[in-house]
Parts: sequence; structure tokens; C-alpha cells
Amino acid sequence: MQNTIIGHQNIISQLQNAVKSERVAGAYLFAGEQGAGKETVALFFANLILCESDEASVPCAACRACRKIKSGNHPDLQIIRPDGAQLKIDQIREMQQRISYQPLEGPRKIYIIANTEKMNVYTANSLLKTLEEPPAASTIILLTENLNAMLPTIRSRSQILTFYPMPTEELANALVDNFSTNKEDATNAAILSRGIVGKAITLVEKGIGDSQEVPEILDETDLIAAFRLAEQFEKDLDRLDELVTWYRDLLLVQQGAPKEMITHIDAVDRLQTLAPRYSHIRLQRAIKTVLQTKSLLQKINVSKTITLEVMCIKLIQGR
Repeated sequence: MQNTIIGHQNIISQLQNAVKSERVAGAYLFAGEQGAGKETVALFFANLILCESDEASVPCAACRACRKIKSGNHPDLQIIRPDGAQLKIDQIREMQQRISYQPLEGPRKIYIIANTEKMNVYTANSLLKTLEEPPAASTIILLTENLNAMLPTIRSRSQILTFYPMPTEELANALVDNFSTNKEDATNAAILSRGIVGKAITLVEKGIGDSQEVPEILDETDLIAAFRLAEQFEKDLDRLDELVTWYRDLLLVQQGAPKEMITHIDAVDRLQTLAPRYSHIRLQRAIKTVLQTKSLLQKINVSKTITLEVMCIKLIQGR
């Protein structure tokens, strides 16, 4: 399984050492952007703990435990995801009931809880009770896209591992080695994804050329269109990251930068047509607006629809 994991070798080594030394903690908190690889590494860690091979530093993939994990049927491993928009307190209470029992087959019961930033305060406090007194033969792995949204008491009771974006060159080389792609497309995917492994893989798999279509908002002047465009962004928030690269390219075109610095090189002619419509200040403000919007969307109780509508209005108005 390790061969399918791109990056995060320091984290993987730390987890391997914990298993080898039999010092696996009761709670971990994996923090990083969506697509950074948190769940992939969490599953690797769980598989390594439950693997029946004594010598392996990676899951053997052949033992009964590994086969059950691959098929999603291991009784001592459960993944909990939000029920709708939130992780609900009933989901945590059900986990608390089950985790109190001894493991059925493996050395530990392992619970991976995804999107833990989507807990309200009541759910978080319920989870905290388990983290304060975790059963000896159990490990809870919390995954979050927003570490600041987690209660300080939850953070203090967990071993925090942060998943950072990969350097562009390192990620591009990994994409070339692991996928049927050329260096140019791999580099573009690494840049467009801002070093986020999952996003880069998605770009490579769907075809990097698909990201060369100029976003409609760059050429839009009608404020009424802001509401329609906001709806499109809400369906795919990853497009905000891509939008930043388009504004960056417009800045580079205005400055007469070499073509090799342009991310969307196949659209350079269109960018040269659009560039005169923008001032340097407007482009800088646009990038700042998109980044501020991304930050706002991570907060609890923020309306995505309204936040994105405000962003689109600002971008079209140029303010």
C-alpha cells in the first residue's frame, strides 16, 4: 500500500515507528486540505496496526486482516463520515458504545472519523469524553480540513500530524513515476493543485487539458451572472484554487513574463486578449478576494451560497 502513497514520508515513518515500538497512541489528529492524503495515510496506518505479519513495515496485503480491510469488512476498523452536512452526536455515541468492547480479531479497535471540523459543540464535547479516557485497546484517528475549527481540548488530547502541500517538482516527479503522464502535464497538475496530492491526481486522471478553459467569470461584466457563477463554484469548490492560477497568469501576461512561467500555456492567446481589461491592482485584489473567500468557507455557520455570491460580485465589479 505504501507504494500508492505520494509524499508525507516523514509522517509515514513516524507511524511505522509507533507500530514497531508498540507505542500507538489512543488519538491522532490528521490536519490538512481536502485531497492532501489524510485518509489514505490513516487507512495505511490502520492496516499496518491490524496486519498479522510481524515483520512488515508496510501491510503485507496477504494475511486475513489485510484482505478484510481491502474488502471493507474488518470488524475492528470503522470509518465514520458526516451524516449530511454534519457529524451528528448519535454517530459519536454509537462509536462510544462499540469502542468499549474488546477487539474481535486485531490488537486494537480503530475508528477513522472524517471531516471532524463538521461537528457542532455538543458532538465535539461528546467525543471529548472518549478522548479523555480512551479504552486501552483502541485508536481514534480524526481527520480535519480546518485545525482551527477543532476544540482546543480535542487538539490537546490528540497527536497532531499536519499534511502540508508537496513541493511542485517533487509532486510532478511522483506523478510521472506513478501515472501515465508526461512531465509537462505533471508539472501543470502540480502547479494547479498547489501541491495537494489528491487534486493533482484528479487533474492528471481527467486530463490536464480540461483545466485550460478560461473561467467565465474572467470575461463576465453582468452582475446578474454573479449568482449563477456562485452556484457553479459551490458545486465544485476546488475551482477556487484554479481561479487563483488564472488571475496569476493574467498578472504574468501583463508583465511580459516568459511563456514557461504561465500555468495555462494553451490559453495564452486568450489571456493576452483579456489582460488589457484588468489593472495590476484589480488582479491583486481579485486574488486576495478569492483567498479570503476560501478562508471564510472554512468557518462554522458561514453560508456558502452568500459568501460565494459576494465573491463573484466583487470579482465582476473589480472591487
